[in-house]
Amino acid sequence: MTNARDGLYFAAAASTAIAGMLHLMLGPNNLGFNVNQGILFIIGGIAQVFWIIPVIRRWGAVWYSVGIGGTAVLMALFFITRFPGNPITGRGGGTNATSIAVEVFQAIFIALAAAIMVYESRKGRLAEKTTGEVSTKKSRKQLPILAAIVVALVLVGVFVLPTAMPRPTGGPPGQGGVPPGTTGQSANMTNISTNQTCAITPSLIEVEGTPQQTEGPYFVDGMPNRSDIRSDSSDGSVQAGIPLNLAINVYDVDDGSCTPLDGVLVDIWHANSQGLYSGVQEDATAGKNYLRGNLVTDDNGTVRFTTIYPGWYEGRAIHIHIKVRNFEGSQETFDWTSQFYLPNSTNEQVHTQVPYGNHGPVNMPNEADGIYTGASTDGLILSNAGQHLMLDLIEQGDGFQGTFNVVVDAI
Repeated sequence: MTNARDGLYFAAAASTAIAGMLHLMLGPNNLGFNVNQGILFIIGGIAQVFWIIPVIRRWGAVWYSVGIGGTAVLMALFFITRFPGNPITGRGGGTNATSIAVEVFQAIFIALAAAIMVYESRKGRLAEKTTGEVSTKKSRKQLPILAAIVVALVLVGVFVLPTAMPRPTGGPPGQGGVPPGTTGQSANMTNISTNQTCAITPSLIEVEGTPQQTEGPYFVDGMPNRSDIRSDSSDGSVQAGIPLNLAINVYDVDDGSCTPLDGVLVDIWHANSQGLYSGVQEDATAGKNYLRGNLVTDDNGTVRFTTIYPGWYEGRAIHIHIKVRNFEGSQETFDWTSQFYLPNSTNEQVHTQVPYGNHGPVNMPNEADGIYTGASTDGLILSNAGQHLMLDLIEQGDGFQGTFNVVVDAI
């Protein structure tokens, strides 16, 4: 009977520890996508791992109740955020093996902690003074050991396990028009950012160098080489939304002139009308590739994409990711990565229309976005880098035409 009872406590401790470790594993990866969600996962994970101590030490009903309540809140947040238009994220979230495992172990902990409370209420406080099962000396020695275990599990969960998280899913390098050997940064990578200006001929319009911004957590290499990125090649479905035709011009600064940079690879990717990326396990879109693609610039340094107006997701202003790369054979010679933004007024207008209205109004203007208002990753812009990354947008039929100039120093 004693072994069975002890097994109840150890099983409860193990279930909350596993749920906490999984949350800690998800936290760092989510920081780059949604800071608030990442912080919630890390704090919640630490609390869940800590609950090993109250359970093993048998601190009593108050501590068990707090553990049950906190775990129930985390479960409630998960289920609420699965629904489109929910008040927390504004979008529906998907499920994957990791998220399901978290919920299963949380449910197990709640059930076991409740069973422990029922057992202790019937048998008394389980001081164990009469049985001599746990001496005072042993009990005192147990606490630092448990504390060390908790600290070790937290450190592993935050720093080690996230490395096991899969990258967003996509085709392998070398497919879809992407040269092989492009999964990592090249040792010969050059910083091609510039703060110079150059004149576009024949208009002689002066344009400035284009700052870089973070790649974010959801770049997928090996995407299809295509102009129309609205469809998903896995099932042929097409993303609904307001048409957006993009013309992206890539220029090299050359003695004050903007020289078209031909033959470089341009990738773009962005969220759909409901704020979901393809190829993302957390959004249950693994294996999909809608709203992702790449093209090689023509003699004018231009690529043209047909897509839809992007939607918003929690914690970010509406944006489109862009990456420009060049290769010599299979060797990547430069990588320029940034994001561009769309006018607040147009974002608000679009999100009153179908299907964007199902997702709710835009939750963050450009000026409230820390990446928009922050420094560029190349160090050229110390604040408000997003002001230099606005898409030139005009209405076109039932949609929009957008133009974006990328100015680099590639030579």
